[in-house]
Amino acid sequence: METREYIESGVLELYVYDQLSPAERREVEAMAALHPDVRAELEAIQAAMDGYATAVPATPPAALRDRILSQLDLSDAAEPRTVQMAPPGGTYMWLAAASVALFVLSLGVNYYQYSQNKDLNGQLAQLQSDKTVMADNNAHLTRQINTVTEDLTILSNPSNVKVELAGLPLSPAAKALIYWDKQRKSTYINTAGLPPLAEGKQYQLWAIVDGKPVDLGVLPLGPQETILAHMHDVTEPQAFAVTIEPKGGSAGPTLDQMIVLGKM
Repeated sequence: METREYIESGVLELYVYDQLSPAERREVEAMAALHPDVRAELEAIQAAMDGYATAVPATPPAALRDRILSQLDLSDAAEPRTVQMAPPGGTYMWLAAASVALFVLSLGVNYYQYSQNKDLNGQLAQLQSDKTVMADNNAHLTRQINTVTEDLTILSNPSNVKVELAGLPLSPAAKALIYWDKQRKSTYINTAGLPPLAEGKQYQLWAIVDGKPVDLGVLPLGPQETILAHMHDVTEPQAFAVTIEPKGGSAGPTLDQMIVLGKM
């Protein structure tokens, strides 16, 4: 919060006039302790109020009484007359009191508006934050829907050939599924049946074409939103295999690290 905005809110004047709740007074004292400009303004307001309290005398000066008596005609009076006088400055004091009351009322209104604006600003910031979170969630859900739609389109494509890759002695329980589009030559793999890898390792897909291995790319690391990974295209594959390679892949397959294999 800007200290200038806090000073101009009227809360410091209400503190001096003792018009705040205990919690609001503690807030003012905390702000004054943290911010020298707030403390200086609070001391200036207090000094101004102290100066006003001592500026108006409580009793009229003696010279004023003598001046009034000298203007009275007492020659024919049998006994002293008592003249009721209004306290000097009475009208001024009444107007001053009324002005102070109006000033305090104005400060109260200003502080109320300031508090309301602060609450509204907080609510607005929360709404904007919620809107951002909702937008992010919607974008994530949209990506998931698009991904699932694309996967379903691939799985339902009648030109796809499904190839099951079974586990080898390195990991007998491992398995994977290949979907090869015989028209477009596109290759997709479902790796949900492959076990997690050690740090620094990555799965790599190979196709066997004319008895030779052809690199179809390394499989994505970490969890994926899609169930099918799109690999390199290949023409007339005879079989597919997955090996465990160093992160980033290898130029040729590490045969003793072959984990699954499947023929067309």
